[in-house]
Amino acid sequence: MNKSNFNIPNILSVIRLMLVPTTVLLIVNDQMIWALFTFLVACITDLIDGYIARKYDLITKLGIWLDPLADKLMSLAVVITFTVCSIIPMWVLIVLLSKELIMLIGGLFIIKNGFSTPSNKFGKVAAFIMNTAVASCFIYQIPWWNACYTYFLYFGLALSVLSMVQYAVKNGHLLFEKATADNNLKSDEGEQ
Repeated sequence: MNKSNFNIPNILSVIRLMLVPTTVLLIVNDQMIWALFTFLVACITDLIDGYIARKYDLITKLGIWLDPLADKLMSLAVVITFTVCSIIPMWVLIVLLSKELIMLIGGLFIIKNGFSTPSNKFGKVAAFIMNTAVASCFIYQIPWWNACYTYFLYFGLALSVLSMVQYAVKNGHLLFEKATADNNLKSDEGEQ
């Protein structure tokens, strides 16, 4: 039986998508408290939709794509806007965009080769810290925090990159094992 795409987790993902331009406009208009509020609402709906989807078996093909799309668009839109507004340095955006591009290409390559490895605890912790670090940029104007928030952002970015490297090594190892097994199988068939 096919599951309906019209369910609470997917509706929450669509709401998160709609919060992206709202958050960007609030940042550009220097409405940081409201921008932070919309960003946090998006983060909370992300947690809720994942919980509901797993608990009530409402995972759909649309949701599998919609959920991470909403997350990535929110994160990248906020970081790009913070960069344009000179709240964070350009190199942070370049590293983050490069990492996302590498993850996309690597993910497509892994799927093409028949693998699908879920994120691990380190990846989830790194993503949480990176999102928290991005959220901390909304309050950069607080005097005592102004000198610290970029270091927290650098820490989150470093963990995010390390998580990508760990994920690439793990999946590279699986691809190497598959290639070795395929070569051994071909060799065995050639000998017969």
